[in-house]
Amino acid sequence: MRRPAPQDPVALGMTAYIRSTFRVRVFGREHLRIEPGQIFAPSHRSDNDVPLLISVLYPTWSAAIARGAPWPTFAAMIELFLPGFFAGYPAGLPLALRRLLWPYQPGDVLERHLQCVPVREPERIRLQELLRHAPQQPLDRLLPAEVFDAFSARAVALGRARPECAADVLDGAYADLLWVLVDRASTPDPDEAWRAHGRSALQDFRRLAAGLAAGASVILFPEGEPSPNGEIGRLQPGLGSLARRGTAQGVQPVALAYDPLVRGRTRAYVTFARAIEPRSGRLVPAVTRALRAATPLTAGQLAATAVIGGDVSPRGLCRAAGNAIDRAHAEGRPVEPALLGSARERTLTEARVRACRRGAGDRLIQRLARELESAWLG
Repeated sequence: MRRPAPQDPVALGMTAYIRSTFRVRVFGREHLRIEPGQIFAPSHRSDNDVPLLISVLYPTWSAAIARGAPWPTFAAMIELFLPGFFAGYPAGLPLALRRLLWPYQPGDVLERHLQCVPVREPERIRLQELLRHAPQQPLDRLLPAEVFDAFSARAVALGRARPECAADVLDGAYADLLWVLVDRASTPDPDEAWRAHGRSALQDFRRLAAGLAAGASVILFPEGEPSPNGEIGRLQPGLGSLARRGTAQGVQPVALAYDPLVRGRTRAYVTFARAIEPRSGRLVPAVTRALRAATPLTAGQLAATAVIGGDVSPRGLCRAAGNAIDRAHAEGRPVEPALLGSARERTLTEARVRACRRGAGDRLIQRLARELESAWLG
């Protein structure tokens, strides 16, 4: 029997949260393998993806660890490791609360106890990270004019003096403004900041690759961040680079999806696709295709597509569902079981009612429809 580890209470807490919030369905469990030097490549749909994935992986991984396997390494977004993380997460927090939470960031604990490694985008950076590299630089030389004007307006609203240098705005009063992403082309002056950012990105990449080469498993969301519009794909090139540098033995695509247009708790889906051999051709297109083919067909996707298409009649939706199910079977795509039996009509009706209430302009409806559209292989 293995000794408890810091990962255990975290995984158990995530599992409890997922079970209380979602109804989870798992497809392709027979494809799940815990092997040395393996990359898990989940699609990125929501901020709930990490706890959902961990809740499903934990029982299998815990048993593997008892046999001597290492805990996985997580490639985590750099924002978790920055002071002021709560300046941008979660969405919807009032500015007053963001100011209060400004000094806190969870990255140190995650890195020290949960084997998380930060991942940076070489050509994009959070504004607060940029300004910390040049605290005494004149602010109007570091920022585009419209961004500088926003800081000046905030200072006036707070009754403060007009900020002159970067250090003047590095506090919680500007938390939301400091969380803006900027690219290198829009901030030409602080070259040293970008050089330091690039060095850190390379160092973190080498840490992930070294762990992979030594036999660790790495969990990496190859889309980088949750899809902004529901589309599946557009993977970052770093997946292929990591597989090559770390001599990965296999890449396990894992498709995640959610259907909130169901009765009761939102349905959450996890599909394990067959592992892909990294050396067999172009890895990124192969993983993209696997993630699309593994994304299940859901009642919410069908109802959302019908609302946007304008045909929300029960007969039209049932006909469209039948065609979609046939196409899903032909592509080897998982299908929500309620759509395959006598409960199909009732399930579609419930989803249709909820989708119609939201309407075609609703962001969730558009995301679900786009998810289905981008999942088809043909």
